[in-house]
Amino acid sequence: MDPRTLVAATAIFLLVTGITAAPAADARAPPTPVCGVCDLDRTAPDGTSVVADESSLIVTLHENGSTTWEARVDLAAGGDALAANESLRRMVVVEAAHDGIADPRDVDARIDGNALLVDYRDPNATERYLGVVVFTPLTPASPQVPFVIGGEGVRYLGADRLTVRGAPGWEVRGDAAATDSDGRLVWTRESTEPDDEGRVFIDVARDPVAVEEDAVLPGVRAWMGRLLTGNNF
Repeated sequence: MDPRTLVAATAIFLLVTGITAAPAADARAPPTPVCGVCDLDRTAPDGTSVVADESSLIVTLHENGSTTWEARVDLAAGGDALAANESLRRMVVVEAAHDGIADPRDVDARIDGNALLVDYRDPNATERYLGVVVFTPLTPASPQVPFVIGGEGVRYLGADRLTVRGAPGWEVRGDAAATDSDGRLVWTRESTEPDDEGRVFIDVARDPVAVEEDAVLPGVRAWMGRLLTGNNF
């Protein structure tokens, strides 16, 4: 081989292997909480400090592909101010809800004692195939172009407890650190050691899939649904 050709080929090889070996996680977006509201810790423009204490989130997957999200957040600070000022409460909650993995619509927030109760929906958090509903936001999206690094940040709970369940008559299949016996998936802060900032990351190997309880071959349907999302199966 001509020496110049050999040098060029070697340079290309080193460039390609360097790109493919580069840690994609380093160029990803910052980590994202599953529940932004549950991770509240901010100061409102009027100086009010709003800080979350214990919290939980329930995500329900519906047959039509929509999802509803119900968060309960005990407040360590700011409860009285949010209870007294509806505009402040809505501003804080809507901003925080958008910090999470959902695209929140129809956000509703209210105070019950010292707890902040937040409901919203996301019509685009799933894909539907073969009569199953695949919940995709727990697995970060990566660039589709070869050799391009980056993508969405890894997911952490934000809440102390996360439950993904199906609507009545539906069960959810997938991976979780803890799984209830009634067809739902549950993650808790106790399932994994937190990092230095107190975040508990979730490592979802398979997208959760909602399947009708009496469906024929539910495991096969769930597997095919994941395969058709092009994410994981």
